Amino acid sequence: MNTFRATTSLLALVLAGGAILPAAAAAQSQDSSANSADDDSDGTRARRTAEEILVVGKRETGYKSETQSGGTFGEQSILDTPFSVTVITQELLIDQQVRSLGDIARNDPSTIVSTPPGFNDTINVRGYNLDNSSSYRREGLIFQNQVQSPFENKAAVEIIKGPTGVRYGFTPPGGVINYVLKRPTPTAYTFAQAFGDSYGGYGIHADVGGPIGDNLRVRLNAVAAREATFVDGVAGGRYLASALLEWKPADNLVIDFEFEYQFRELEQQSIISFGSFAAGVTPEQRRRVLENFDQTTFLGQDFGTYPTSNVIGSLGAKWEFAPGWTLQARAQQMRLERDQQGVGIRAGTLQANGDYTATIFFSPNQVRDPFSAEAFVTGEFRTLGITHEVAVGAAYSRNPLKFALTSATPILGTSNVFNPVTLPRPAPASLVTSPVVDALIISQEAVFVSDLVTVTEWLKLFGAVRHAEQRNQEQTLANPTLRTTYDDSATTPNVGILIQPNDKLTIYGSYAQGITTGVQIPITAINFGTQVFLDPARTSQYEIGVKAELFTGALLTAAYFDISQPLATFDERDFFDYIGDQNHRGFELTLSGELTPNLRVIAGGLYLDPTINNPDNPAVNGNRPSGVPRYQANLYADWKLPMVPGLAVNAGLFYTGDRVANDINTFTIDGYVRFDLGLRYAFEIGDQRLTARVNVRNVTDEDFIEGTAFGQFLFGSPRAAFFSLTTEF
Repeated sequence: MNTFRATTSLLALVLAGGAILPAAAAAQSQDSSANSADDDSDGTRARRTAEEILVVGKRETGYKSETQSGGTFGEQSILDTPFSVTVITQELLIDQQVRSLGDIARNDPSTIVSTPPGFNDTINVRGYNLDNSSSYRREGLIFQNQVQSPFENKAAVEIIKGPTGVRYGFTPPGGVINYVLKRPTPTAYTFAQAFGDSYGGYGIHADVGGPIGDNLRVRLNAVAAREATFVDGVAGGRYLASALLEWKPADNLVIDFEFEYQFRELEQQSIISFGSFAAGVTPEQRRRVLENFDQTTFLGQDFGTYPTSNVIGSLGAKWEFAPGWTLQARAQQMRLERDQQGVGIRAGTLQANGDYTATIFFSPNQVRDPFSAEAFVTGEFRTLGITHEVAVGAAYSRNPLKFALTSATPILGTSNVFNPVTLPRPAPASLVTSPVVDALIISQEAVFVSDLVTVTEWLKLFGAVRHAEQRNQEQTLANPTLRTTYDDSATTPNVGILIQPNDKLTIYGSYAQGITTGVQIPITAINFGTQVFLDPARTSQYEIGVKAELFTGALLTAAYFDISQPLATFDERDFFDYIGDQNHRGFELTLSGELTPNLRVIAGGLYLDPTINNPDNPAVNGNRPSGVPRYQANLYADWKLPMVPGLAVNAGLFYTGDRVANDINTFTIDGYVRFDLGLRYAFEIGDQRLTARVNVRNVTDEDFIEGTAFGQFLFGSPRAAFFSLTTEF
């Protein structure tokens, strides 16, 4: 098989588009002998009935994806990728009724979510926290992760694991989240959905697309909703409008323009963290507070909201300028605006009886407006009987973070986590802040090259390298002028070997280097205010693994990895710097896809051995890093009942082991198991096909702490029901 031509064919498919096919047509195939599912010559999947033909893109159907685009340059087979990638498809997003990135993270055993109710999710991969400014991507370009991404206009979500320096430059070593957009459909398509939940949320979603004339196609998505959380009183409006327009002026050229707008406004829940407690509160008393706290209790105030608007626009092109050679380019501008006035617990004030001092963090007019662009050429050539599939290109990004150097934090009064008190809004005079400035600007220029070499039918070699120059400019309260705090370059290689005895099996090994964006200096450090972040630091990973396509429609991946990065921590003077190392070794196993025509699964397990190596500090040397479990596992299965046409049942089991809340390992958070159940039923009203879904999460109503990143105790949701009714035509 010519890998490059297959890859470019799949990329052309993504550019050409594909419509989602939730359960309606899938269920219809169960009760109509006229139905069949085939792979057409253009790589799309067609489900045929006597009345209609729906053409569906591969990235949006099923529970298994054969390709990924977030870890390499252009679309590439997962079997030709010498590192781990999990792809969550659109059909799985719909079946699980995903509302947040945290809902997605539970499908991969290597990811941990920290989710303040309603706020943006932060993800930890293989034990390392991702960076909001560099680790979240959208079609490979920067998505500033300080707002929940909408999923109604996404075809897939990719979780790329390990250092990604070759693809993205300065990023933490855990990995990257990449959002893949829905593309216009080759035929007219309409999808409509009404949804709700037992929290009190509800909304409608419309997804339409198709050709406009001979050379133009469009995909439109719109949402109007009341978003609600499990915390009483944390709710508000959410609105989405997105469009992707494709123009094909010539057979070998596709140009697209894309736009996305979203607005959200909810109250902000106060978070109990390890640092919230007063110094005299014992570990036993802290545990009692956490165990007795009702996670549905609202600790904020009605005026403590964070209205957020987000606008993204991008322009892309794909030009096959010679047979087998393609130029791809995309530029994206994002602008996030937020007024934050969140009520919180003042550090060091939470007492054993639940009393605490409430304060407000008032920081209006925050702006995040990253610009990012990349262009690369992919092609294939042969030398001495050896095939090279190459990519050569360049990238540029400028990511400013604009906010006031001084934010208002007046004390509101005393409240209690068990019996919250309504407190008055502070006087405007106490909410004065300094002007909004470019507090941090991260700029990067890079060039890169990659080569997948086919030596024999069973042996491939992968090599890639990126040279990036990054400059950090900051201004702080201590230095209120924009100054350069980091200006340096880094070359990061990635090499791998792939042994493929047949087209269903890959045995691989790889080595990758990365470089972090730098760690933010905590407010408790004596060097806080000298600069915002520590300088970037080098990371590395060794990985060996096996990928096998099983049961025709399922992919099994097993991988052992060893990741190392410098440890950012405090010395004996409370100076925050790189001291020692943090090493994570582990083994992960995942299985996703169709085991039988009626049974689909996505399952996995992780064993992780994370260790702090800091000989200068015996209190932490050899300990486990905070917030990182040793064990995680997940199993989600969807079974279409052959005895009841159109009916499917599904169940999910999600396990996270215990974690420590601090690096000195004196406070442990218990592990938990969450059990979910769901039903899906496809039926007809007249000639119209509809699908009803009901998913109940945490069926046993377990109390648990879900997220522990950054010293926070983020509670999981009690039992909740999610429901929807969809149709398409």
